[in-house]
Amino acid sequence: MRQSKTLKLAILILTVLVFSSIMLVSLNESNNTDSSAVAQFPSFQLDALGEPDKSLSEQVLTREGYQLVNVWASWCGICASEHPKLMALASQGVPIVGVNYRDSEKGALKYLAQHSNPYQEVIYDPQGRLAIDLGVIGTPETYLVDGQGNIVKKFSGKLTDKAWRKHFASYFVQ
Repeated sequence: MRQSKTLKLAILILTVLVFSSIMLVSLNESNNTDSSAVAQFPSFQLDALGEPDKSLSEQVLTREGYQLVNVWASWCGICASEHPKLMALASQGVPIVGVNYRDSEKGALKYLAQHSNPYQEVIYDPQGRLAIDLGVIGTPETYLVDGQGNIVKKFSGKLTDKAWRKHFASYFVQ
């Protein structure tokens, strides 16, 4: 009887270790990017956040050479921890377009008023349709888009200094 309990405990511990290892590998930052195929940014027609009379489309992404498109929400804790990095990049002249994902307009505007706005434009996507077309699996996500509207890279998770240098910095003259 005692041997059976010991065996069950050993199997449980082994299962937890295997599961933990798999999770660590899958969450590894190197697995957060996808640059295997260049795809066109999906067509859309949505309001600018806080400006219901201003309609934005994919043409907003062809104004610069390269720019970042950051999918965020005011309810997203990781987005809040990423925000200072976006502010620093914007202050260095990196063009960033925001996609406000499945959020209340009031909450998103309050968030930007409190934390400042790093975005040149903010696309308001309250139903998440654009995000679905992009293949968003969670917030935050950051896309590198070229001047022709092609998605060059996709990064899932918090944009850190390390992730910036590894995946995006070489596209922007600093």
